[in-house]
Amino acid sequence: MPAGAKRPPVELSATVEQLVQGGDGLAFAPFEGERRAILAPAVAVGDEARFAVDFSRRPARAQLLKLLSGSPDRVEPACPHTARCGGCDWMHLSADAQATGHAGLIRAVLPQPWRDVRIDVHRSGELLRYRTRARLHVRAADRVIVGMHEARTHEPAEVDTCVVLEPALEAGRRELAELLESSQGSGEAQLALGVERKPVLELRWRGTLSGACFGKLERAVQDERWAGARIWAGAGDDQPSRPAVVGDPTPWTRGADSESLRLAPGGFAQASEAANLALGVRLAALLDAMPQKKNAPVRVTELYAGAGNLTVLLARRSPQLTALERDREACEAARANLAARGLKARIVEADADSYELPKADVVVLDPPRGGARQAVERLARARPRTIVYISCDPPTLGRDLAMLEGTYEPRSVDAFEMFPQTSHVESLVVLERRR
Repeated sequence: MPAGAKRPPVELSATVEQLVQGGDGLAFAPFEGERRAILAPAVAVGDEARFAVDFSRRPARAQLLKLLSGSPDRVEPACPHTARCGGCDWMHLSADAQATGHAGLIRAVLPQPWRDVRIDVHRSGELLRYRTRARLHVRAADRVIVGMHEARTHEPAEVDTCVVLEPALEAGRRELAELLESSQGSGEAQLALGVERKPVLELRWRGTLSGACFGKLERAVQDERWAGARIWAGAGDDQPSRPAVVGDPTPWTRGADSESLRLAPGGFAQASEAANLALGVRLAALLDAMPQKKNAPVRVTELYAGAGNLTVLLARRSPQLTALERDREACEAARANLAARGLKARIVEADADSYELPKADVVVLDPPRGGARQAVERLARARPRTIVYISCDPPTLGRDLAMLEGTYEPRSVDAFEMFPQTSHVESLVVLERRR
């Protein structure tokens, strides 16, 4: 083969042995005297299949050509677009297989001495129409295309129906292309539920937005199809310092305490209200079972508090609660949510990665997907009695837990199916300081 030439794919048969981070299946096959690992999307454990394998990468990447013997874990996907749309990469797996796979993804990242720990999986009762949040990608040239990322690309995958969206959000998604008609450019659209559970839109647009868009949105709000929208639009990096606002763009959700929770526009919230409530129930039970101090209240610090989804639980259990959140609008929402419940806590607008952490007996952290490396490094030195780590990304969870393994031991590990039909999973790990 000429130097620099790309090696053509090799066709071979293999059996999928496990599911790995990112949602792919792992198989092995001999190649040039080696036993090589192969990763392939849209497969199930036990699949025997023909693959086209690119061995120029490590691990090798493969595409499924033909199923020779399908796994019993396979089901018919509820959506006909799963092969193209990257939104639901495990829709071809049974509910049991998804639960087993989610637990396996978490177990694989735990420090080696902890890998025999019990993992309790909290199954989702809602496999379809559960998502109360969605991030959509929009392209507008000759026409407007709205969709999730196409599998393995950054292009939007256009679909007629999204079966995992809550019905009000699905109605908003279907209308979005018409609202943006005659615009030029691209953008990110976040959909959530607002007042009276009508959709709200947070749009960041790069290019020229049609002037008719605002009139259409105003009529949609007047007709009570939408609650509101907040739009940032400009060419290139020239984004305005303030957004255009139509109606009431405030998102709302059910908090971990089951009550209505105000969110910051465009801010984070869990995708499934039912799974978020299950997380809250479990966290409350764990907190209530923790030992109490005899002569003083337990000091609790919450990191990456957001709009107070967990803060409203913690404030009921600790009169000495400090919650850190760097986003100003999220801090305002957290204070409003506490006030609506008659609760109090110290809300600090600060970056948990760099702010000097207050002394605490219990630290609860729920970081973004990138994890909490800097905060965990300082927690390892501060040595609070208990650390409760909630994570939406197993690889960064594993990286951070490795820094605590020498000082802490796991008290419990829970998996929550916050994103049914996908390889994403939420975990709750409670660590106790070694004596």
